Amino acid sequence: MKMKRIMALVMTSAMVMGTLAGCGASTDTTDTTQSQSENNSTAAAATTETASEEKEWYGTEDGKTVTLQFWGGIQPEYGYDEVVENFNKEYADKGVQVEYNRYVNNSDGNLQLETYLMAGEDGGVDVFIGYGSKNSLATRADGGLLYDYSDYLDSIGFDIGKELGENTKANYVFDNGEVWGLPTKFDNNAYLMVNKDMFDEAGIALPYDGWTYAEFRDVVKKLTHGEGQDKVYGICWGFNFTKAAQLDYINSVLGANDTFADDTMKTLNWDNQVYVDGFNLIKDICDEGCAPTMEDDIADALTVQSTFLEGKCAMFGIFSQLRLAMDTETYPHDFTTALIPFPVPSEDYAEFYTQDQANYSGDFICISASTPYKEAACEFTRWYIQGGMTPLIKAARYPLWLGTDMDAILDYVEQSAGDSVDIESLKHLFSTDRSSYVKRSYVNDKGGELSTILHEEWEDFMYGVTPTAEEALKKATERGNALLAE
Repeated sequence: MKMKRIMALVMTSAMVMGTLAGCGASTDTTDTTQSQSENNSTAAAATTETASEEKEWYGTEDGKTVTLQFWGGIQPEYGYDEVVENFNKEYADKGVQVEYNRYVNNSDGNLQLETYLMAGEDGGVDVFIGYGSKNSLATRADGGLLYDYSDYLDSIGFDIGKELGENTKANYVFDNGEVWGLPTKFDNNAYLMVNKDMFDEAGIALPYDGWTYAEFRDVVKKLTHGEGQDKVYGICWGFNFTKAAQLDYINSVLGANDTFADDTMKTLNWDNQVYVDGFNLIKDICDEGCAPTMEDDIADALTVQSTFLEGKCAMFGIFSQLRLAMDTETYPHDFTTALIPFPVPSEDYAEFYTQDQANYSGDFICISASTPYKEAACEFTRWYIQGGMTPLIKAARYPLWLGTDMDAILDYVEQSAGDSVDIESLKHLFSTDRSSYVKRSYVNDKGGELSTILHEEWEDFMYGVTPTAEEALKKATERGNALLAE
């Protein structure tokens, strides 16, 4: 009966829930491992004592243990197995356990998740990690899919500003005080993964502290060599993975003005020279043979695994895939991966060299509106935020929680990743203030449609349909202005 109901929802949800699909940037027993697991368990236990000290039972009133179904978009072996193990061990006598279910973070996977959320208790989703932006949270909340857990946080004295930063509180506590989901990781939209060994062999110092487009062009050319199957590109942009990341690189120096010229949100900022220079940079690199073209990248379904980890490019444009570089057992390679900031247009933008303004938070932990175990789900959510998610370092998910010991995180990465990751570059990334990790942009209710317009004109330029960057951006601006005038 349950499955018939769910299948019926699958048939109808594509029509009624299509706009709810969230967007995101990612899809993916030795003594030492046991020791690391024990260290994580100890660290998590030491940092998650606030609410569990006061309440010792989260199961049913008649003494039965409940099991939460927890959904996320990352493969379980990249830390979620360990998260579940740690929680279940710590809460074994408190009436709640958790099981992890992986969904694929793409349009089909998000549709599947939302279909199960629509199924109510029959759907079997209690807590999940959502991806994308605040708009995704708002859309799902408007659809009645999310539970507001602000009252629970208030009841246990969880101050979002102190725990996750005042910017997180300002941006993710909704107008009437609702909390539909909170970000759990911090990240940066303007970092690249690079093969440190290739840089070293070419005598090129890693630009930890920033560089310009001109310097980047020179380095890309120096790192490109060979022909045919033996060719090594200076960079693979990762178009097949996501065509959104490149625009994030380009507009990172615009901060809140990446779409609109000011906070009135009446004038688009796409005719800014920053966009012209960025469009030309990426296309020129492709046209000069220093990166696969968008057409080839997508046609050949190029991935981090098939290019960067195979030594076929020196840089890759998706920082979120660092977890694959750390997984040398699945993807054997003998070089070190470093993280460096994307270049800025010129020295005029030197204040943005380290791309701190591109910091953002994500991986929203949400509770299903229909879960019958709301208190247990709220407690798991708190536990996850306050240290429970630590094992996800293996998935390059770094905790946003301000109580995190970042030195311990670095030690863990060094132990688990060995020489596969350049620790010095992580130190640079972690050196910024995590309390500011919210992408600050002027956004209105037409943001999604505007983004689609810009991406369509960007692709036409990359494919040669529109001959110049100026013309592509003019067309995007005209279409965007028409939309704003509606």
